[in-house]
Amino acid sequence: MEKTEQQQDSLVLFVTKLIDYCKAHAKGLGLALLIIAVVWAGAALYISHRNTVRENSWAQYYQAQIALMTQGQEAATAAVEQLAAAYPDTDAAYYGRLMLADLLFTQENFAQAADIYKDLLTAKNAHVRMIAAVSLAGAQQATQDYAASIQTAQDFIVHNPTSFALPQAYFTLAVSQELSGDKTAALETYKKILEDYTKTYFGVFAKDKITQLSK
Repeated sequence: MEKTEQQQDSLVLFVTKLIDYCKAHAKGLGLALLIIAVVWAGAALYISHRNTVRENSWAQYYQAQIALMTQGQEAATAAVEQLAAAYPDTDAAYYGRLMLADLLFTQENFAQAADIYKDLLTAKNAHVRMIAAVSLAGAQQATQDYAASIQTAQDFIVHNPTSFALPQAYFTLAVSQELSGDKTAALETYKKILEDYTKTYFGVFAKDKITQLSK
């Protein structure tokens, strides 16, 4: 019983001191609370704005896809340009530009596709950067700029040692080395592909190439 009373007395003393402190520093506490309120309000507004930007940007991305399917490439290009202008450096804008670059690539407009892929190498999205780099190496190869393709593929391999796109990068590297006339380097890269990706399409292709280049 005595212990409980002591605890109650201690609690009363603590609360009393807290009230006295608040009275003595009312002005400072009020300012501190105001600052905290402003910070929290600013954070809430930022989060809300960020969510709105994300939702609206992806909505425009899907509109660009619909435009491509229903109105054609010109309309889709205009939609992606509007997306990039309204929401620059968003994932939706990055993927919109990737969509256009891939479309240009499939139409064999390799130089134009390469320009877009090159721009996306500085994207804030790491996944986009990886796709753009591997695709750029392929586009450079298609324009017969084998030296650039080799350099792009080698840079990708060095900077992305665990990437899902590593087999594609090695494959592009090997083919560009072969097409550039450096069969020795190509043979070594094909051997690397066969060793690391034996049961994949790349491994099967590399095995055939090793046989051809070893004759």
